[in-house]
Amino acid sequence: MEEAQIPPAPGLGRWCAQQVMEHLILTYKLTTDSVRHQLKTGRVPRNRRNLLEFLLRVQTIGLGYMPEGVPSIRAFRPGGFTPEDGPAIAARFLAVAEEMDGLLVAARRKFGIQACGEHPFFGVMRVDEWRRYHAVHARHHATQLRNAIRYAKTQKPVSEGTATSIGTAARAGD
Repeated sequence: MEEAQIPPAPGLGRWCAQQVMEHLILTYKLTTDSVRHQLKTGRVPRNRRNLLEFLLRVQTIGLGYMPEGVPSIRAFRPGGFTPEDGPAIAARFLAVAEEMDGLLVAARRKFGIQACGEHPFFGVMRVDEWRRYHAVHARHHATQLRNAIRYAKTQKPVSEGTATSIGTAARAGD
């Protein structure tokens, strides 16, 4: 088993390095799907933000702060996965990030500074807000990723049979 799949210390409810990366990939795909939909329809989404969405936006996008310990919504929790080594995970992450970036560039050209997609917590967002959100979100998980890798380096190698159970355990926790 690779370091990326070794789960963090038991009982902490945290993710292994691959699960952190899978979560980031899922959030990038959310943005990609939302922006692609807006590019297809050609319409700017209406600003239907409620007070909670407004406050979350100010905290995250405006102030650049994401609190620790807030669980991810189910759709963005990494479920079962095929264990991969670091370079393979990085390649998938980079491919999804490049696809998202290309769509954000296209959205900027088409919509200018108007909203180009909708986030489940923050409501409708402009290209600059999507970029700021992903920067803050990635920084939020960078420490978690470093800690998971640091912990994995202290562990003894685990048999291949355990790798399959990691994905199953993550799915059972949903």
